[in-house]
Amino acid sequence: MSGPGSATSAHETPLADRHVALGARMIDFAGWRMPVQYTSILDEHRAVRKRAGLFDLSHMGELYVEGSGAGDALAGALVSDPRSLAVGRAQYSMICAPDGGVLDDLIVYRLADDRFMVVANASNATVVSDALTERLEGSKAVLDDGSLATGLVAIQGPDAVDVLRAHTDIDLDGLRSYAIAEGSVAGVPAMVARTGYTGEDGFELFVDNARTVELWDRLLVDVQAAGGLPVGLGARDTLRLEAGMPLYGNELDRSTTPFDAGLGRIVKLEKPGDFVGRAALENVAADGPRRALVGLIVEGRGIARHGYPVHAGSGARASSPAGRSRRPWACPSPWPPCRPRMPRWAECWRSRSGRRASPPGSCRCRSTGGRPDVPVPPELRYTRDHEWVRLEDDEATVGITAYAAEQLGDIVFVELPRVGRALEAAKPFGVVRSVKAVSDLYAPLDGEVVAINEALTGAPELVNSDPYGEGWMIRVRLGSSGDLDGLLDGAAYDALVAAG
Repeated sequence: MSGPGSATSAHETPLADRHVALGARMIDFAGWRMPVQYTSILDEHRAVRKRAGLFDLSHMGELYVEGSGAGDALAGALVSDPRSLAVGRAQYSMICAPDGGVLDDLIVYRLADDRFMVVANASNATVVSDALTERLEGSKAVLDDGSLATGLVAIQGPDAVDVLRAHTDIDLDGLRSYAIAEGSVAGVPAMVARTGYTGEDGFELFVDNARTVELWDRLLVDVQAAGGLPVGLGARDTLRLEAGMPLYGNELDRSTTPFDAGLGRIVKLEKPGDFVGRAALENVAADGPRRALVGLIVEGRGIARHGYPVHAGSGARASSPAGRSRRPWACPSPWPPCRPRMPRWAECWRSRSGRRASPPGSCRCRSTGGRPDVPVPPELRYTRDHEWVRLEDDEATVGITAYAAEQLGDIVFVELPRVGRALEAAKPFGVVRSVKAVSDLYAPLDGEVVAINEALTGAPELVNSDPYGEGWMIRVRLGSSGDLDGLLDGAAYDALVAAG
């Protein structure tokens, strides 16, 4: 995942003006200026799960490989075997380094006998393009990078079929999962693929860059009429995680093999001929991966932040961790009580004895990570979930601690409640998104919101730079003084952080 950067240096998709007009919060993601949310991540997430959502994915990379040797060339460049695909079908794949580390995960579409489209993540599009160019040398295939000439819009959700059916001449009932067909959508020539990244049924529409706005405008009207919403990167991330789909830079990276991530099934060691990474991956397949990606359910309302150690067993904490958490997340599922389709991810290493982490539900995630340089203000009160409270007569100002901000990483937006909302202690009141995670914010006490820090709308980074000052979040009129008994003083909180 790419961190925040200067919007002036970022690429813009053809829909940038449409996103701004819709009130989207824009961020620099992987070198592109992209919408992270339009309304609320929770609302957008629920719209996709219940109705339909419309996504701008024009930042993705589209690489066309064609020629009489295109299939053989890709089979030597990727871990899967694109030669096995029928025309009009797609497969999930990866491109690996010679040592088996993942450079990117991909979708490969066979458009014709001698023509393929490889779709890469935006953050790795150049890496994949360069690697394929090198690996195709001497083959009977050429690479055409169509990333900047291609617009990509996705419609996902249970109502996606009905919305799209009214706009296309393609037989959607006959278009199977991981299939692609050419036709028109809303009068725009398009390739329509039944693929997605949400866990819902849906479609990805590849069109000429110059006609992306026309397509978006027509579809958005019907998506909204069906009760759906435009959806930003924030909800796209929570949707894919709830569906158990990996994200490069989190569950996958250069130090991870497909087998480490539980995706060894896509590595086709039985295919004829050599491919980049074969020798290393054969060794991993024979010996077993040195680590395994497993799902953990965190009991209670604690957050397993990125990098937290995961200890196996029960009772006293083990002397060495079985692994580290890779992806903290606050479940925004629309079906209370929140029960995600897949638990939070954690990466667990085998110990030297070969013992694995305990099954989901029996693990506890506690921090023993580094501490921030910012001292703990002794005059504030604190929760065990790393919120701070400044008491002022019958009101309290609330924020998250420097420790929490450091664990989250660069914060790119904060979603706060409306003024007048009643808060209940230990219940969520907002959402914070960083380059690493989306996490709920929990109310430390009962009360009514009397003010929110509107400066965070345009400058969420204040939570990182000044967590106890300009990075405050809400001001609350207290509802019960009894809530204060459960808060920690500065010394106790400092000891909590030190103890991990």
